[in-house]
Amino acid sequence: MPRHYDPDNMPTIKDKKDLLFPIYLPLKIFDNEDYDCRTPEEWISLGLEPGSHDRKPVPGKALLPTDDVFGHEDPKNPKLIYQWIDVGVLDYDKETKLYLVHKTDNGMVRNEEGRPILNGGITPEGRAPLLPCQYWVPRVCLLFLAEDPRVFAQRVVSADNLRKKTQALLLYHLYVDCMPTDGLNSISEKSLQEMSLLAMHIPKLRKEEKRILDCMCCLEKEVRLDYERTMNKINFDRIVTSKPEMFSYVTLPDKEEEKVPEKGMGHSEAVGIQHGYGTSCL
Repeated sequence: MPRHYDPDNMPTIKDKKDLLFPIYLPLKIFDNEDYDCRTPEEWISLGLEPGSHDRKPVPGKALLPTDDVFGHEDPKNPKLIYQWIDVGVLDYDKETKLYLVHKTDNGMVRNEEGRPILNGGITPEGRAPLLPCQYWVPRVCLLFLAEDPRVFAQRVVSADNLRKKTQALLLYHLYVDCMPTDGLNSISEKSLQEMSLLAMHIPKLRKEEKRILDCMCCLEKEVRLDYERTMNKINFDRIVTSKPEMFSYVTLPDKEEEKVPEKGMGHSEAVGIQHGYGTSCL
């Protein structure tokens, strides 16, 4: 879905109201289904009336393009305008988790021949091709009139906030990954040797010592790279924290509190784990 910014009021680094960079992640993957008060099947079944075998469209509002031609040909066209439009919900696809909606005409849902659309538009011949006014939409872009609009608004806001945070953290990790490693103190050879010896002391690995040794070189490169990245991450976090106004567009990850064990590991337990014997469950 295209975003329309005011050219005279573009976001800047000093502004903290919105992201400086365009949002490219789809909103539907951040939708929290816990906000829903019914299952998709229950929503669709609201179109069934007592004593009738024909399922009618369920009334709702969907975020759809106003131009149905470009809306199908190029949904991301920057010239498109999206609005919340009255629709009738016809069907639900379990595989794609999308709802089939039909724009209403004076509150009515009609096909090209002017007849009411029943049972999701499925006939004995199968489902007819989509009409220009029909779209498959995710749940976060569909408000059923039978649900609380305030809860739905919270659902959309929650998904949008999670999307912004996710994109900001992706950019954060990109910044760290792009930092040069020249001149950094790499991990010492002594530490690498100690890790290798501890790993090879495990009985299960001793049986495949030759194959493990062949992979050791690649593992050492990975350890070196991870060590250098960690050093860059520490420096990057320190600089961003020391100058929050300059780097206001950078979002740092939430710090997780380390859980302190109730008791330390004894010498005998450490030796047992080192040799692959495990600890006692008594």
